[in-house]
Amino acid sequence: MSLYRLVARRRARSAGTLGDERGSSMIELVMVLALLSIVLAFVFGAIGSLQAAITGEDRRTVNINEGRVLMASATRDLRTATRLAPGTPAFVTADKNQATFYANLDNPGSGPKLVNIYVDAQTRLVEEVTSPTGSAPSYTYLPANKIVRFVGRYIANPATTPIFTYLDVNGNPLPATPLSASDRLAVHGVKIDLAIRQTTTFSVAATTLVNQVRLPNLDYQQVTG
Repeated sequence: MSLYRLVARRRARSAGTLGDERGSSMIELVMVLALLSIVLAFVFGAIGSLQAAITGEDRRTVNINEGRVLMASATRDLRTATRLAPGTPAFVTADKNQATFYANLDNPGSGPKLVNIYVDAQTRLVEEVTSPTGSAPSYTYLPANKIVRFVGRYIANPATTPIFTYLDVNGNPLPATPLSASDRLAVHGVKIDLAIRQTTTFSVAATTLVNQVRLPNLDYQQVTG
């Protein structure tokens, strides 16, 4: 074999070997990129899940804080419910999402105030307090003496969960609301259920707070006769 042919053959072999090495390197690069894509997909998925968890926790915190304010206000005012006179109901209206009642609120010396707690069309808990005029027991409650206060927002009670459930002296629920005049006489406690959910595009379940309020004034003003 001539020297020329020997050199040419070695060059060909060398070129073939380099070509194989270049081919292997390209395949390995593609595999690395594919694996990197998978890893990045998992990383971004984990980041998205973490962000969702943080946002959800923030929304739940808002719900809980708002619910505590609503519950504290409703509980405080209901606890002061009183009768205008013996043998009369403390509640003027006793419905599932509205309670209107006389209350020794803020200044008992001026006579019981008329308190109306309800949920408006914007899912806000509203409290209307009307101060009396005149003297006991013939108080008059005029619209001009009414003060309206928005207690809080985001009420999300489903139709099957009333905000107010009225209880008798033994803690048993009274018949379906709105209560009749005779059933309102038997009210000695109120169970409050508040489902709170901030209106948002981020899906978070409502936070539910429940409290049972005893009405001490009515315990000492038993209906007789």
